[in-house]
Parts: sequence; structure tokens; C-alpha cells
Amino acid sequence: MTIGALALTQGCALKPQDIRIDPTIELSKAQTGNAKTIGVAVSDARPTKKLGQVGDPDGKMVEVSVNQDAGPVIYSRVSDALGDLGYKVTPQSNGTGPNLRIEVQSLKLDSDKRAFDFLTTLRAEVTARVDNGRSHFERIYTVNQTMNSAGPSYTAESSRLVNTAVSMALQDMLSDQKLLEALNK
Repeated sequence: MTIGALALTQGCALKPQDIRIDPTIELSKAQTGNAKTIGVAVSDARPTKKLGQVGDPDGKMVEVSVNQDAGPVIYSRVSDALGDLGYKVTPQSNGTGPNLRIEVQSLKLDSDKRAFDFLTTLRAEVTARVDNGRSHFERIYTVNQTMNSAGPSYTAESSRLVNTAVSMALQDMLSDQKLLEALNK
């Protein structure tokens, strides 16, 4: 029985987490774009791929990171959402047409052991900049997520927090009437 309990405990041990960003964007399909072509570029401007650390009940800490370049996945999701809004999306150009530049500025995860549970928090910051001729618009979209749990945040929970926060930031961005007005000038 001791060997089985030991194997079960070791199977649940925390391991370094490499989270994959895969946001979902759910918007109403209002045709605000009127088939206007816009250039879109997405970059991951985070200075480090490390999100933070998660600890276990014994105080051991493991690193949580996003090692992939989030740009291509976010570009794909944003392009699909803008298409649903009636825009035609192309890779960003240096032309005079409207361009939307999106940067993932920050992703930060903290997990703290408290008296009876774990509190895991995630902060995501995404910047959007619209350049449309002489008109410019820029805003930072920030989302904070928290999760209380009996145990530490394993990869599935950390991944859900990251993707929910990034999804919410992108949805807020694409629902921002001022951003859409800047694209439509």
C-alpha cells in the first residue's frame, strides 16, 4: 500500500509548466467593417517567456512559462473575428490604409500557498494601436483573473487562466467602439 501511495504522490508532483496560448474570441457578428481592408500585425513583446512560479504544499516552486511565440495564433484568432465583423484582413502594410498592431505586453502568474488553499492570480496586458492616415488610436487592455483551489495550479488550470485572460483582453479590444471607429475613418 505504501508503494502505491508513493507512486500516486510522485505522479501528482508539480513539474515546470509550458503553457500554450490559444485564445477564443466570441463577438456578435455585426457587420461594422463594410468589407474594408485592414492590415493586422501581432507581436509578443514580453521581455521574458516566464510567467511566474507555482508552489506545492511543501514549498517547492516550479516555473510557469509560455515559450511559444503567441503572435501567429493571436493573429489567426483576431483575423477570424475581424472577418466576422465584416473586415478583410491582410498582414500589416506600410500603406496609408488602416493598420491594427497588437502587442502582448505582459503575462504574469502568481500562485501563493495560504492557510487552507492556494490563490493563483494572472494579469494579462495587450496593447492595440490603430494607424489610419493621420488618425491614431492606442489603448492597453488589461485583464486580471484569480483562482482559489485546494491544491496548486497544475498545467491545465494555469493554461485555462492564461487563455481566459488573453481571450477577454482580445474580446474587450475588438468590442471597443473607439478602436472600431479608428479603423473605419
